[in-house]
Amino acid sequence: MDEKNVDVGIALYGRKKIFTSVEEVTADNVIDVVNNAISFHIVNLQEEEYLYWYRRGLQPILNRTREVRPELVKKVVVNNANQVVTFKNGYFMTSPASYSARSEEATEKVKLFNDYCIAAEKAIADNEIIDWFHTVGLGVLYLEPDREERERSPFHTYCLDPRSAFDVYSYKPGQEAVIGINVVISGQKTLFDVYTKNYKFLLSGGASGLKVMPDGRPLIGTATAIESIEPNVIGEIPIIEYQYDINRMSAFEAAIPICDEINEMQSRLAEGVEGNIQQLAIAWNCNFDDGTTANDIRERGMLVLRSTGDNKADFRLVESKLSQAETQTNIDALYEQLLDKTGLPSISRNEGGSSDNGSAVYLKSGYTIADTNRRNTEDFWRKSDKQFRKVALKILQLRFSDFTLEPEDFNLEIEPPTMSNLLIKTQSALNMRTLGLAPQIWLERSGLSNDPIADIELSKDYIYKFYETPNAEEKESEGQALEDDRQVEELESMNLD
Repeated sequence: MDEKNVDVGIALYGRKKIFTSVEEVTADNVIDVVNNAISFHIVNLQEEEYLYWYRRGLQPILNRTREVRPELVKKVVVNNANQVVTFKNGYFMTSPASYSARSEEATEKVKLFNDYCIAAEKAIADNEIIDWFHTVGLGVLYLEPDREERERSPFHTYCLDPRSAFDVYSYKPGQEAVIGINVVISGQKTLFDVYTKNYKFLLSGGASGLKVMPDGRPLIGTATAIESIEPNVIGEIPIIEYQYDINRMSAFEAAIPICDEINEMQSRLAEGVEGNIQQLAIAWNCNFDDGTTANDIRERGMLVLRSTGDNKADFRLVESKLSQAETQTNIDALYEQLLDKTGLPSISRNEGGSSDNGSAVYLKSGYTIADTNRRNTEDFWRKSDKQFRKVALKILQLRFSDFTLEPEDFNLEIEPPTMSNLLIKTQSALNMRTLGLAPQIWLERSGLSNDPIADIELSKDYIYKFYETPNAEEKESEGQALEDDRQVEELESMNLD
């Protein structure tokens, strides 16, 4: 019998949102506010650290031991957590996000804003944030004005490590961010970048004695002094949190017990194969050469036996096989549960022949569940992105006084995975056009366009050419022609009479 000795890790129920009752953070209270927030953040940090390394393969199965025949112990890390994160990363944002104007007047400025985002490499920051919140439940974005004041890139965007960067929120309805904190530990010295809407504080302190697995780095620090105070010319907090779901859990967090059990069963399966090869032996009435040990027999792999009298020598191997078929069935069942828990589609549900059409296969495979989870995450992304637009526009208005764009003037466009048939989209658009709806409506609602206003502007010559409505003169000439035809028909009928 083997005895499982696995570290069960820590209790994981999502990251806690950190609050403060302080309405205004000043030089008099900033150290107390930061240290109070750090005391709550430590819990989140330990959980995020565990999830960070779990996704990379440092999982409890690696602590597995065997009391009987310890040489057979196997530690198989299937790492389904990495599979979940990898799929979610690609499925959430299939191409870089962009912005579309809500009116024709804002089209040019929104196009310019998109160019600024490209120059700021926001797509790279977005990808890193997505990977972080799928792994630990949170991602953090940081904006700052361009230090060289280049015209093509007025601001820059960076993804911060959520283990060291976070926001503190107000208890009041709306729960707006009061301060944003970024912690940098260098040796035994700790620096804190603290942002409010009015000030930027640089605090210093010492690293705590608490350590982090597996590399033993200091976990966090304590602020003790104010190094500098500067006005926050932006007027907004440039550290923005993004969350995966309402509980701030990671994409695989709810399925960690299933992942651990799959690792355990795969390890036992591997031990069963190894044990079948390295079987125990039993010797009856056997005489061996003097000084022969069990290790000698094991190393030689061959025995020469001598019988004594009527007692016939016998040497046998003890066979104890694990049913691989039953074990694999259990593993497959657990894997299907993991897919359901994490909202991943299943390939096995499509095995075998089927006359289902594309939509039925899409539904049966679990892609509808994956889409539902993706849309939920997209809602939280849009909320954080609105704050990004506020900060970015404040930076642009500091540089360009005539850049009078507001966050409400344009929309975030995230291209969903292309799973539906293009023919269905075009048919839907044509049907709505037949009903007399405006081009912007049928382009947007059919899913043909992520930016209907810009696409209509680009294609207006073609739209007018193929779909223009006859003007009044054309209508009058058509009506006169119909009247002439009617009179001719009446004359012809009279002549026939």
